[in-house]
Amino acid sequence: MSDIHIIDSIRLNHKGLCILDENRKWVKLHKQQGDLDGACAIYSLVMAMLCKGLLTDDDTKVYNRPDRRTDKGKFLYQFFNERGMIRNGYSYVTLAKEINESHFGIKAIRKDPRTNDDRIGLISDYIYDNTPVIISVVFLDGDKKEGAHALLAIGIEVDSDENIAKILCLDPGNPSPKYSSWNCFIDVSKETKTDYPFYCVSEYSHYKVRLDDMLIIDIE
Repeated sequence: MSDIHIIDSIRLNHKGLCILDENRKWVKLHKQQGDLDGACAIYSLVMAMLCKGLLTDDDTKVYNRPDRRTDKGKFLYQFFNERGMIRNGYSYVTLAKEINESHFGIKAIRKDPRTNDDRIGLISDYIYDNTPVIISVVFLDGDKKEGAHALLAIGIEVDSDENIAKILCLDPGNPSPKYSSWNCFIDVSKETKTDYPFYCVSEYSHYKVRLDDMLIIDIE
């Protein structure tokens, strides 16, 4: 029998998937591309910061102007207004550097394990520590060119032999979940000997991916 572990800070109720924001109010956690302007990495960053209680719901509303007299306001302005729309994706090296150079009091820890087992194990360790992980998956697009997508890992599924079978994620490219705590999962139960060994599955699509680097957001 499988066992599912979801980070403790999120709740699924009649309003959807919710989190306590900085004001200790239950607000919707998932952000879908269109709710905010920007690249998928920025959406995943916002959800990770909500999980850490670093933002209010008002901070995430696209038409609210951040108060640039404060460290948080400067941070939000930088990433929403100046760095939000990046058509070719956001390097996690660059994203971590810019977060760590801000004065908002948070830090980004970039991890790039060498093997898939190490990647899966590290994600699992953070999930059991109730810390969401911004992960990157790489895939081939319709023109056979590599693309990358950012997801927020918020849970894992473990099979009866205590092997990690699925990484449960929030995908900013898909609608908000209504009946579960995730709207996307990566099936890591069987690793094929290809460049894209796992399936990423959502309500509307499934495609082969490989796991790449990841970011963890924490308080300094």
